[in-house]
Amino acid sequence: MNLPEIKPYEEQAIDTVVSVINRAKEKLGIRLTLRELAHSRDILTTKPKVSLTTLRTPLPITSEEFISDTIEKKWSLTKTFSYIVKYMGASQDECSQYYYFEAVFSQPTAAYPIPQATASVFFRVQNKHTEPPEMRGVPLMTFRIEGQHTDHDVRYIRLTADWILAVIKMKTKLFDRIEKIRLF
Repeated sequence: MNLPEIKPYEEQAIDTVVSVINRAKEKLGIRLTLRELAHSRDILTTKPKVSLTTLRTPLPITSEEFISDTIEKKWSLTKTFSYIVKYMGASQDECSQYYYFEAVFSQPTAAYPIPQATASVFFRVQNKHTEPPEMRGVPLMTFRIEGQHTDHDVRYIRLTADWILAVIKMKTKLFDRIEKIRLF
């Protein structure tokens, strides 16, 4: 049986864009060599923004340190927010061991030293057991913003202050509506 290769949606999107561009060039009469085709894909492919090579055993400890370091130094979110990282536990299936973390962001101000709303970002570290330890490589780490359904790969997607502010603002608007209704 010939099954197609399973690719992440980012790879599928890049392949689609490259094929559309190359088909358009071909319709215009521009023929590309294989080297030029490969080079056009390299231009559109994103390079890793964060390297996961510092993750080692014990993964719960090094992952928590890695998340804190990434939030503070690579993403520079501590200029805008206060945060705390909590280890939420682990789970396991036939293929992988998963570790879960939650980073809770808040924005204290002089008017509200205890913030009215917070935003959570959930991290998952996946350590695969399907390969031998010497070939396994680094674990995979993804994050998901509270209220969203998409997992983002830490290596390629940068968490920005705008995403966190949007969640905090959404919660603040909800609290304002509840106050206007006078339920409490």
